[in-house]
Amino acid sequence: MKEERSSSAASSGEGRDIGHVRAVQRAARIVTALTEHPYPMGIVELAKFVRLSPGSVHRLLSTLVNVGWVEQNSRTSKYHLGMGAVGLGSVALVTNPVVHEGRMYLARLAQWSGHDAVLSTLVGGKTVQLARSAGVNTELIEFEPGHPQPAHAMADGKLLLAYLPEDEVGDVFGVEELRRFTPNTITDLDRMRREFAAIRTQGYSVDNYERFDTGRGIAVPVLDPDGRPLAAIMCLGKLDPAKDGELVQQLQSVAREMSDRLNATGDLPASAFEPAQFPMPGGEPPGRG
Repeated sequence: MKEERSSSAASSGEGRDIGHVRAVQRAARIVTALTEHPYPMGIVELAKFVRLSPGSVHRLLSTLVNVGWVEQNSRTSKYHLGMGAVGLGSVALVTNPVVHEGRMYLARLAQWSGHDAVLSTLVGGKTVQLARSAGVNTELIEFEPGHPQPAHAMADGKLLLAYLPEDEVGDVFGVEELRRFTPNTITDLDRMRREFAAIRTQGYSVDNYERFDTGRGIAVPVLDPDGRPLAAIMCLGKLDPAKDGELVQQLQSVAREMSDRLNATGDLPASAFEPAQFPMPGGEPPGRG
């Protein structure tokens, strides 16, 4: 009898643990959704976006409001990220070793190329710029750390999306239609998946005036020792397609050096991405702009 009760208690404890983990995952999905959207969201809108019932979303939002990560507008009753989340993000930008080390490499890359060099990560369906070093030749949008851009239309976003597990790719693209920003923006999911396959094969990503009709970007990953992307490094501006091969080689060299430095100091974070499938350095140069 004692063994049966012990077994039952253990099963009950495991069940509670699983439930707690699931609740954390759902709360993280809500925070991610609010991060992706610059405007406040209501419960029904959030529920559709994160694929949960309105009741579940309401309960989770109540907890997130209590801890200060989410705030509710007293007039519209809609929700947005709270000051607690803003404070955490601001501290992370200052103390995170990937961002801290990355600034040095971005400055070197911008000086060499003459174009803006950007370090970015993926948050849901958005790419978020963590740091940026201005190049003398760039005349594009102004930069603010944390400013999200549509991942499907940016070189760094497509690069990081290409290494998400397939079920997560479905979650990212399963709620909202892909918005067209220029005539070159890829909005067809089958074509986008073919683009991801090409990115994984060639080891870099290009946007061909897919976000801005005045400039384009080329991005490569910063990899961990297991070949998983930690972040993306991108050059952005009026890039000459004839120099893509040279620029990709320089980007990959800087990314490898940054990865080696992080690994040597023990500051490599865990990656949620799939292992990379990149060709060996010195392989075929870019054959497409």
